[in-house]
Amino acid sequence: MIIGSCGFGGTGSSVLTDLLSEYEGIQVFDRFEFVIPYRVDGLEDLEYHLMKQYAKFESGDYAIKRFLAQARCYKTPFINKPCNGDKFYQLSEKFIESICQVRYRGTDTADVLSGNVLRNIFAFASKKVLMPKVIEKITHKPSYLWPCRDMYYAIEPENFYDEAKKYINSILLAMGADLSKPICLDQPFEGNNPEQSFPFFEDPYAVIIDRDPRDLYLDAIYNKSPDGKFFPRTNVQDFVIYYRNMRKEKKNSNRVLHMSFEALIYEYDKSVKAIEDFLHLGPHTKPMSVFNPNKSINNTQTLRLHPENENDIRYIEQELSEYLFPFERYPKPEFIGTPFSGSSHNMVGF
Repeated sequence: MIIGSCGFGGTGSSVLTDLLSEYEGIQVFDRFEFVIPYRVDGLEDLEYHLMKQYAKFESGDYAIKRFLAQARCYKTPFINKPCNGDKFYQLSEKFIESICQVRYRGTDTADVLSGNVLRNIFAFASKKVLMPKVIEKITHKPSYLWPCRDMYYAIEPENFYDEAKKYINSILLAMGADLSKPICLDQPFEGNNPEQSFPFFEDPYAVIIDRDPRDLYLDAIYNKSPDGKFFPRTNVQDFVIYYRNMRKEKKNSNRVLHMSFEALIYEYDKSVKAIEDFLHLGPHTKPMSVFNPNKSINNTQTLRLHPENENDIRYIEQELSEYLFPFERYPKPEFIGTPFSGSSHNMVGF
């Protein structure tokens, strides 16, 4: 079983990895966001260009080229990666070799139409003048100088999904996982449509953690983390569009469970029971040893810390009413400590 702890960015999905680490037999890997299936030029993009909507063979060729370029990025020092960067690239190359139907030296129009004008001029000159009119006239045999490269031909390879699963499993093994036991990964499926990535995994389940838009907006504004700049946080109207559009396809199934961050705090016992039933978990041997709702509650109702943003919050309440957690139904909590973002100024009684 592969369990995905998923969210929409900043929505608190780490509560699930924390919670599941309190159960015996669950392997939790949360030091790396396992975005390999749906990252740009990842498996989903490769699937689209090879299996669903290929333009002759060129789009698939370049999709493979971009896929390998992305895999090479994990060789970069100092960035989080699932395993050793060289090992990751080796596994990625092996996967491509397994699905590639033909591989040969050549060049295509896209190779001389890059975003670099100077590069285009040299590539065009090599393709149209240097190779055919100079080198090949002298040598009387085909020339494959730059911009020629290895080209990849793969149209609806029958083994694509089987090999994709083997590829994911090989990465998990390189991470130190035991494939015979349940594995919890951080962000292996996208929060907006997790089932798109399910074909690449053995026995996948997704728990999607979402968060009240009011707290998410304030956290986006006041969180000093350099990783939080994917939010539109200078205009509340933009934030409302951003928040709503990503949740258009939100629905549960027998393999997808949506859970609010706030419910896990304010309705702890009920929410934990729902997750246990969904994932068929065993005994909860170390409750609250890692995920402590009494600490996480400080990340809720953050308007108490920033009353100067009241007008923006009222706008969110008006436009995103269906996504609000009903704090008013619960006894007034006692907030001890500060939000994990460290946003603690302007503390007022709530």
